[in-house]
Amino acid sequence: MIPPCDPSILEQNPKFKRLYENLTVNLLNSDCSTRAYSAEPTRAAIAEDLKQCQIQDNKKRIKLGLLKQLAFASDSEVPHDCHDNLAIISLYLETPTIAIEPEPTHRQCLSLLAPEIETFYKNLPSLSLHLSTLISDAIADLRAISNTDTNPDLPNAQDASQNPSRMISTARVTSNHYIRSRERDRRVRTSMAPVPPLASQLRERVRNLRRVQLSELPAARREMAATAAALLAVQTLVLERMVVILERAKHGALARATKAKAEHLATVSQGIEGKLEVTKLEIAAMLYTPETLAALGRYQSHLQDARMKLDDRRNLARKELSRYGDVEESEELSDRGVSDGGTLVEIARRYGNLLREVEMVKMEIARIGE
Repeated sequence: MIPPCDPSILEQNPKFKRLYENLTVNLLNSDCSTRAYSAEPTRAAIAEDLKQCQIQDNKKRIKLGLLKQLAFASDSEVPHDCHDNLAIISLYLETPTIAIEPEPTHRQCLSLLAPEIETFYKNLPSLSLHLSTLISDAIADLRAISNTDTNPDLPNAQDASQNPSRMISTARVTSNHYIRSRERDRRVRTSMAPVPPLASQLRERVRNLRRVQLSELPAARREMAATAAALLAVQTLVLERMVVILERAKHGALARATKAKAEHLATVSQGIEGKLEVTKLEIAAMLYTPETLAALGRYQSHLQDARMKLDDRRNLARKELSRYGDVEESEELSDRGVSDGGTLVEIARRYGNLLREVEMVKMEIARIGE
């Protein structure tokens, strides 16, 4: 087929438009075949023979494909014992004759496959029903694809799609008997109506698709390109606005004012810190005069003398305590080399013993006197 061209390109290039129209209208057909010799009878006869050969070849391919579908499809209704036979026959028919070696080898192959071929011919009447069913389904699918008109039994389909509540209420009111009668009438009308040829339907379908490809598709592409350009322009504006906002937030008047205010506060704090240092030095100069320093020096000397006197008194007190039996003090004094033969504790202990002995003697005398 001749590739389609965008109408805008043809409008922008008049010379190319004339060349394209000459090729598509005067010189070539839609399948790129030439029109120069189409009027000759011999060429028309050859073209007709070629067309018939192509039709026969396509029929053969369709039948072979249907046989393979019956043989290998899991949902086929063919009996299970016929699957192997169908698979062998379909593979044999699919293999080119040149690939089966020369004529003697081909005859040997036919002799080997003779039982399978005979079985296939026996099962052919039952297989023809399944083949016709598959062909009918394929034709129905092709008709459904080629039929571009709306369903005549649904004249109000657009209204129903636009008003779904009305469609629901109508469906609720309609009885099952009425629906069945309408379906039966539709089948009767369909069976009585003349069915247009499938080839003409497919030709019309291809023509419509080509029209869409040549006119509507380029327009849709241009519209999509314009929409994409508009979208990119909007995105560009958004990015520019974002950059401006970021620039203002980082280097704008507000950012500069905030930075200047922070620097001003830092300078003020440094000045206050310097003033505090000066005030501290002034207060120190006012407090620590030469007379105050001399008085503090004399008071320090007095404190040192008082500390030395207190140390001496502490040592004397410890010695006095050691005489009264303070163990820790006596150990400390003994460590220092201070010793005393008779302590007051020993004297007091001896005095206590004497008192106890006197009391015991008095008690003995009193008991003897009784």
